[in-house]
Amino acid sequence: MTKHVFVAACVALTACSDSSSPDGESAVTDTVVRDGASYFPTAEWRTASPGQVGIDEARINSLAQRMQSNTIPGLNSLVIIREGYLVFERYFNGSSSSDVHTMQSVSKSVTSLIAGIAADQGKLDVTASIFDVLPTYQDLTVTDPRKRNVTLRQLLEMRSGINFYEQPYAGSPLERLNNSRDDWVRIALEPPMNANPGELWQYNSGGVIVIAAAVRRLTGVPFHVYARTQLFSRIGVTSALWYVSYYDSLAHAGGGLNLRALDLARIGYLVLRNGRWGSDQIVSEAWLRASLTPVTSGVTNYGAHRTDYGRLWWLFAIDANGSTGNRSEAIYVGIGNLNQWLFVVPRYDLVVVVTGQSNASSFAPFFFSDILPAVRASF
Repeated sequence: MTKHVFVAACVALTACSDSSSPDGESAVTDTVVRDGASYFPTAEWRTASPGQVGIDEARINSLAQRMQSNTIPGLNSLVIIREGYLVFERYFNGSSSSDVHTMQSVSKSVTSLIAGIAADQGKLDVTASIFDVLPTYQDLTVTDPRKRNVTLRQLLEMRSGINFYEQPYAGSPLERLNNSRDDWVRIALEPPMNANPGELWQYNSGGVIVIAAAVRRLTGVPFHVYARTQLFSRIGVTSALWYVSYYDSLAHAGGGLNLRALDLARIGYLVLRNGRWGSDQIVSEAWLRASLTPVTSGVTNYGAHRTDYGRLWWLFAIDANGSTGNRSEAIYVGIGNLNQWLFVVPRYDLVVVVTGQSNASSFAPFFFSDILPAVRASF
């Protein structure tokens, strides 16, 4: 995406302390209050030591040392939030708390939240045909009438039937879109159908950009501005930057968001708190339930872990025999290229953020082998 214009949805950056160090600027309390369900951070997170919230500190420090030494290579940050306490924040490979990281396809999960806000406001109907919402592209339905029936819901679920393939990348529609100064929406909608709408799950970044175009048209506000005013500013995210199209300044909602690690943690915390931030219901519980319920089961494996898919969210079972349809058994995950990870674990009141700069570690197995085993269910 190096040829895209880089614009700020909000550019104010603030320095944050390393809560894993006793020299951090926010003091660590001797005891913790178990009020996570009612706590929401202001400009800074409250802090505690891992041990104070039932996390094996030695195990997490050992993991961080392996990241620092590049035994686990190519990572930039590890942030852990439990019960509303920032308990671990460490940066690697020259990165720092003020750095804005590419979110890659974690952008998709954030886009799901933004679309949900528009739906909650009565501006977006997931059952609507995308060609009714964006009628200037109806000429693309002439060769295959099935395309006329593609809905916003199917784009959110990656079941549109449009063959916007991404692998192999060379020569793919995604490569063409990423390098194009032309209309991204047309590029995303013009590939032929290879399935009936709703019939086949297939990963489709172009469809997520189309969702952004729909939000823009239905709200009358540029997508990145709508994201800032309706989501980011309401939960204290101050670092959001988007890649946008040269053609019409449409945000690359499929992979073009950039955030600080601590701001991504706020996104996870919003999901953990069922879409609420203080007294403000940012996105409805109904939208989150629909987004975080598996629509397609077993879409792929990450390491030994089978994954399901909802509306632009990946769903892992917390236990091998668990069900992602059960909140207490599910982990909600945003995943991006170059090792961008957002884990939300309701059972443990836990948010974990990992950012990276390469695919040298192609999967985050340490989340299952080190982080989850370090968390006690009760403390």
